[in-house]
Amino acid sequence: MIRLLIADDESLERRAVKNIILKKYNAQVEFFEAKNGREAIEIFDRVKPDIVIMDVKMPGINGIEAIKQISKISRDLYFMILTAYDYFSFAKEALEYNVKEYILKPFDKNELINKVSNAINIVEQKREERKKELEIQEKINMILPILDNEMSYAIINNSLNVIDYNTYLKYLGLKFYCGYCMLIKVKEKYNYVHLDEKSKQKLKVKIREFIKEYISREYNSISCLTPNNIAFFIEINDNQDDYQVRIDSITLGRRIRQAVKEKFGVSLSIGIGRRYYDIKNLHMSYKEAYTSLNYNSNEVNVRSYQDIYAASDKAQNNPNKKVDFIKSDKEESSREDRETLLSRIEKYININYNKELSLESLASHFNLSPYYFSRMFKELTGTNYSEYITNIRICKAKEMLKEGTLNIKEICYKVGYNDPNYFSRVFKKIEGMSPKSFKSNL
Repeated sequence: MIRLLIADDESLERRAVKNIILKKYNAQVEFFEAKNGREAIEIFDRVKPDIVIMDVKMPGINGIEAIKQISKISRDLYFMILTAYDYFSFAKEALEYNVKEYILKPFDKNELINKVSNAINIVEQKREERKKELEIQEKINMILPILDNEMSYAIINNSLNVIDYNTYLKYLGLKFYCGYCMLIKVKEKYNYVHLDEKSKQKLKVKIREFIKEYISREYNSISCLTPNNIAFFIEINDNQDDYQVRIDSITLGRRIRQAVKEKFGVSLSIGIGRRYYDIKNLHMSYKEAYTSLNYNSNEVNVRSYQDIYAASDKAQNNPNKKVDFIKSDKEESSREDRETLLSRIEKYININYNKELSLESLASHFNLSPYYFSRMFKELTGTNYSEYITNIRICKAKEMLKEGTLNIKEICYKVGYNDPNYFSRVFKKIEGMSPKSFKSNL
């Protein structure tokens, strides 16, 4: 059924056009009538016609203005205008607004039928084209998850050469000039531990779909289910340095953990590989993500390979240098490695306690992400970083108070505080007395 709107302020003109077209097409056309431009716009909003025959000269909103308004909403609408010779200049203006045909008044019946027939043919042809496009798109949408899976498995197995991965990328709308792997495991805790294997698999499918949708808000990605984990390959821009990419990826991983816990009531462990340029190198990131995921740390739930390697014995010789990863199969750093690194950190703090030592700056100094640094520090010391640095400063302050060579204000600045009142409050909270009382008791 073709929907046709005729807009003309003369009822006889509308009736004449309607009768001529109905005589030819009868049930093929559904008619709507408007007596001015305003009605034409309102009817268009309501019924969305396929063809509009618009009189140019009408009271109020004229035909050209109505066409302008409607064209803002629909550029594919087939417009035909009715015009007298006196208003032919309007017809030329209308051509700018997607008007396909014009009919001069008084119109010839055969000319009207021919032009309407041509309009109907074009509308039906476009409908058929849209139908075919939708069918093709439907078929593509059905195979996209398959391409997604195959591409991900090919990366994991380093076998991209056996598939036409450029075609896959095209259909998936990806380029993957730069990306990294995020590997996710559902922990055996909470309700998950009591599920049978079939139920666990179904839940992992749902979690994968949820995470994919979550990631898609910011990044493009492909993914697959491995026997034990969920692998995501995330496409990113290449205009950030490695350290910032690491921070962003860990932040994303932590947000995913929180969202999944709230949605499904399960806990995740996440391993992240380095970013690589060229999709053919992404299997290296997968290996690193696998190493990170299986790294033994109870405190750190989102682990970046760069953090783990930076904490290893091999990376401790120069903490200021950004680690250059040559291989993806470096052995995991042991607890002894981390304890050795902790000793270096403690030594650094003891030397620099009087300087601005935020967690972020100290983590960056040792080439660790703040998240990993904070969790590792607490895991090995049993206290968080802010408490540790505070205790160091107060201990140093007590030593200076015992020496008696400096006043309280001078000691405040010497141990890294800028506000004597704040220093006194911190001191009293830890020692149970103010610096002044402590000094008096000596």
